[in-house]
Amino acid sequence: MTLSLKPNWPEAGERLEAFWRLEVLDRPCIAVTALNGPRRPVRPPRDAQEKWTDPDYLVESLTASFEATYWGGESLPASTLLVGYCFGHGAQLHYHEQTIWQSPIVHDWNAPPSFAFDESDPGWRQIEAVVRALVESNGGRYFVSHPAILLPNDLLSVLCDPTRFCTDLLDHPEAVKQALAEMLETWFVLYDRTRSLLAPTQDGTADWLGVWHPGRMCTIQSDICCMLSPAMFEEFILPELEAFSNRLDGVIYHLDGPGALKHLDRLLELPRLHGIQWTAGTGHPTGLHWLDLYKRIQAKGKAVWVSLDKSEVPTAVRELKPEGLFIATGAGSVEEAECILEDARRAMVASQ
Repeated sequence: MTLSLKPNWPEAGERLEAFWRLEVLDRPCIAVTALNGPRRPVRPPRDAQEKWTDPDYLVESLTASFEATYWGGESLPASTLLVGYCFGHGAQLHYHEQTIWQSPIVHDWNAPPSFAFDESDPGWRQIEAVVRALVESNGGRYFVSHPAILLPNDLLSVLCDPTRFCTDLLDHPEAVKQALAEMLETWFVLYDRTRSLLAPTQDGTADWLGVWHPGRMCTIQSDICCMLSPAMFEEFILPELEAFSNRLDGVIYHLDGPGALKHLDRLLELPRLHGIQWTAGTGHPTGLHWLDLYKRIQAKGKAVWVSLDKSEVPTAVRELKPEGLFIATGAGSVEEAECILEDARRAMVASQ
């Protein structure tokens, strides 16, 4: 596979494969981006729905952004496709400048809606149209990521309403488990359908996290877990996470906010979970403030994905194990981005 907007792709691909093996080549994986010139003008979207779901607009907007970016190290010319949020088992969709969400459709567990895959689902049709358009237009220039389709546990919490979902775990536990099981199978139908659209023009898989895998990968998560006790997490959420870990070749867990930290030790026990991506959340310290947390994750034999300011990269390279380390950062120029990568190589040599 070649990517004209990322001429170092073969070398970057080798480093990423080493990352998944918890190995390291000449330096840890570092995804560093910088402006590579002015972004050509693109007409603004008419509204939030067009911003996230219109194939023509997305092709034009994403291509313009990719062309104006220097994709250094292991960064990928690929973007989060929030159109994946459109899949909600027929729920009414609401489009916002920053996100998409669905209206609740579960009102009575004695007569729940179907959670089976529906070929005519309008949400799926929008996802399919966007992915097809990007695949047909990219011409080997960039990578088309998997759309961000919510995992069953978070999607069901939205379709029930998050507050009611928590009480449903107590009042209707078996019905919830059955719904989650059905939604899991539907998720994999969507995943396989999407992958079949992508496979003819690109190898492997990447999603919104920007980490490529030569096989089938996904970033898994449970945002609703912040509202659940460890016992509830064990009973209702962990079986789903284990299923993803067992059915895919690579999985990284998106751990979001201090409220989710109570589940970290249990997550680190999952044998096929490759690593953790930590997001501190709004109003909390970022970057190297969490250095001890990153070390705690690595001590359990897991990879760690960290987002850092460019000034923090040298310390992270010195303090953290290079095996299974992925650093995402930005630079003020192409030259500065190259310096960040070269300094990481030198730090590796000095530490040996």
